[in-house]
Amino acid sequence: MVLDEEEYENIECADLESEMKRDKIVLALVEDDAISTDFYRALCNMEWRKRGFISEEERTIYRLKGYRDLDVWSCSWRHAGAIIAELRNMHYNKTEDYMDFYCAGGEGTVTNLVKECFNRMGWEPIG
Repeated sequence: MVLDEEEYENIECADLESEMKRDKIVLALVEDDAISTDFYRALCNMEWRKRGFISEEERTIYRLKGYRDLDVWSCSWRHAGAIIAELRNMHYNKTEDYMDFYCAGGEGTVTNLVKECFNRMGWEPIG
């Protein structure tokens, strides 16, 4: 079902960050310093698409109308660091902030572990 402009503006977009905050496997993995940095790197310089969120037909129509993709998620390096720091602070009694991850090197790199984890959650890298 294609939405009109008003309906489109009020619809929720796919949100990888929210899913990460609820995913027990992600939460278990980010306890490890190296793996948490891998998650940070995978969020930087990347766009992730949620499979099955909208149909190809809907995506094409929305693009032709000039709307953003509802099923694509990305964030800044700073926000990526903040996401990982928040997960670790909330679940592992850390006192980190985005600077603990920011410019770690390798931004945009997606390890097999992170790719498999996101794939299990229904997310795939674009490009």
